[in-house]
Amino acid sequence: MSRQAVNISRRRVGVLRQGGSAAGVSLLKRSGNLKALVLGLGVVFVSSAFPAAAALPEDAATTAAPAEDFNKASGVVIQAAVQALAPGLVRIETVGGAQPQEGVDEDDPETEAPRPRAAPFRDTPGSSFRLADGPTTGVIWSADGLIVTSSFNFVRDPLVISVVLPDGRRVAADLVARDQVHKVALLKVDATGLHVPRWAPMSDVRVGQTTLALGLGFGSREPAVSAGVVSAVGRMSGTCVQTDALLSPVNYGGPLADLEGRIIGLCVPMAQRPGELAGIEMYDSGVGFALTAERVRAIVAGLETGRSVYRGWLGIQVDARRPDAVIVDRIADPSPMRDAGAQRGDRIIGVSGRRIGHYGHFVQALALAPAGMSVRLQIVRGEQTLELTVKLVRAEELGPLPEDPPEPFDPADPHGQQPPEQP
Repeated sequence: MSRQAVNISRRRVGVLRQGGSAAGVSLLKRSGNLKALVLGLGVVFVSSAFPAAAALPEDAATTAAPAEDFNKASGVVIQAAVQALAPGLVRIETVGGAQPQEGVDEDDPETEAPRPRAAPFRDTPGSSFRLADGPTTGVIWSADGLIVTSSFNFVRDPLVISVVLPDGRRVAADLVARDQVHKVALLKVDATGLHVPRWAPMSDVRVGQTTLALGLGFGSREPAVSAGVVSAVGRMSGTCVQTDALLSPVNYGGPLADLEGRIIGLCVPMAQRPGELAGIEMYDSGVGFALTAERVRAIVAGLETGRSVYRGWLGIQVDARRPDAVIVDRIADPSPMRDAGAQRGDRIIGVSGRRIGHYGHFVQALALAPAGMSVRLQIVRGEQTLELTVKLVRAEELGPLPEDPPEPFDPADPHGQQPPEQP
């Protein structure tokens, strides 16, 4: 891979275009190894962010290595990391797997993608825009052809899945299974001897460390790279790392890596609200998410069985006029909540032992819960506190919601707002 061919974002690391200089290579040799240089460069990145705090006394500056040497060497480090990662990445092109703007076509099966306006429950809330059938990135998971990627272009079953391998070969791929909760898909290609990149354990990930997001788009065999930092860990109920590296659909399914060329997370189209699919407002926003290595490993173990995972639903809507509480307003029939004996006016105060104080708590508690999972709901009904055990189901298993009642639920409220769509 030529250094000139690597497309490195100038954001945060604008001087990296100088990375191939002799001075940078010399410093790399003086460091003894890549890891030592990575540690040294951590000081450079910090000093560039806080120039006043990092200013050296004049006598110290005369003995320190010139700043430009470190800047040039940073390019060498990033390019070395990209070179380590690139043989383990593939470009994925699909036809027919995207989410239509207004739901499925008239002649498509209703089970594929419920219409957002016609059905209150759907697996991709917040994504009524059209997802492009453009390329995404995948990471080679096994030498015999398993590829892990995001489910961004697999909301529906694609008509065609084409994978471009690191050596330039284009091969057909089969969709093994997908996890629509965590936005992951597992593919299989007929190939052997593929390079499997290294993954870093979560114990090695620190807030503030430099990250690289790689993606393969149309027209290039070399990955595009954007640099950033780990903004937070433990996001999305502990499943994700957050980064400010610029992410867009070309990065989805690709790696978020460290400067040693290890993958610290799989970039997925998570929105800031758990369980939702990132829309165009999230592209290159500086708020991106990557599933940790441990979470990806657990997800792939399940997907290898061929069983897909879908978002779980209760089948209720709550009263929008009570933001400080979760009050059941309407119940779909059939639905798990109807079967469990829930009633209109029930106040949900807990989910499987987790306290629920308002609607946001409720969404977070259920956002990553898959269909088939049973949850315990603690509810208040009149003077009683009850517990209901409810098994979540897929969206298409839910019946319609009843018509709005003739009388408002809260007569003291002069505003008749429509209840929000609810899992």
